[in-house]
Amino acid sequence: MGDVAQNRDNNLNLLRFLAAATVALSHSFLLVTGDPESRPLMKATGFSIGYHAVDIFFVISGFLVTQSWMRRSSLLDFTVARALRIYPALAVCVMLTALVLLPPLSNTSAAGYFSSFETFSYVVLTASLVSPDGTLPGTFLTTPVANEVNGSLWTLRYEVLCYAALAFLGMSGILARRKWLIRTAFVIGLPLAALSLFPIAYADDTILGHFVRFGLCFGLGVLAYEYRAQIPLHWAGVVFLFLLTVAMRPYAVFPLSFYLLTAYSAFWLAYIPSGWIRNFNKAGDYSYGLYIYAYPFQQALVLTMPNLTPLHLFAVTLAAVLPAAILSWHLVEKPVMAKKGDAAARLRRLGRWLASRKLMRWI
Repeated sequence: MGDVAQNRDNNLNLLRFLAAATVALSHSFLLVTGDPESRPLMKATGFSIGYHAVDIFFVISGFLVTQSWMRRSSLLDFTVARALRIYPALAVCVMLTALVLLPPLSNTSAAGYFSSFETFSYVVLTASLVSPDGTLPGTFLTTPVANEVNGSLWTLRYEVLCYAALAFLGMSGILARRKWLIRTAFVIGLPLAALSLFPIAYADDTILGHFVRFGLCFGLGVLAYEYRAQIPLHWAGVVFLFLLTVAMRPYAVFPLSFYLLTAYSAFWLAYIPSGWIRNFNKAGDYSYGLYIYAYPFQQALVLTMPNLTPLHLFAVTLAAVLPAAILSWHLVEKPVMAKKGDAAARLRRLGRWLASRKLMRWI
């Protein structure tokens, strides 16, 4: 995998887009029926298809963010790059959702809606990811999944925590020393793997479960980057892990084997299939916009068109949200990311200026 991973001509944008679309598909069943068990793959694997798609995001993120750190090895550059990737587009999405899309759908008057502290706190706390599961006044009170504005954003908080953990490993020098990295992987990974054997690790409402799941998936991505030269990518590996996972279905180790299948399959799909399929990578990364905009659009559609079937909701969602995702990439995400070097340089200058002022005060 070492050689192909250095090539920007890959299927990563397509894979992430399909993962985001899969999350929207899973949510379509949930939001129409109100029944978590109605989501695809729940009966076959015990987890929804959207659950597995989010795991793909964390595996890929662990791989690419480790690559980002190794190229920079600067805490400031790394932090600025990660913050600009997450927060600007999220802030725009939150403000458009709270101030444009949903006020006409609220049961509260316009004056009451815009003067409510709940509206203000939603924008601030959700855009900062302090509380990504906030509510808005009089909104979605009668939908099958009531009082939920954007049920996709909660995973971003764990993404940020994974970034922080990786930065710690980088600053401590562990990432640069394979011997220390593998020891750390055992110290952290073995307890997480052990916890993954218990049902509490997969309850949707437990913080422990989220840490186990996302920690393992992100960690697999980190290790995949560090040992990329030793990992062969072949369709036979995908088939082997698939058969292994099927065989493990009756056992507690099944989720762990599914994580391995998810990680290996994601890298195979990202780097091996070639030809016309790679043209998608040239268009842009529309996955983040699709991921953060889809849920509130879906809730709005369920409220205004309650007779939609899950598949109809999914189709209408893609048609409505894809333009928003494209605009988000070209007008917000890509331009902001292009400024990450300038932003880091300005922060360095500010830091030097503050340091000099402090020094002058003591002289």
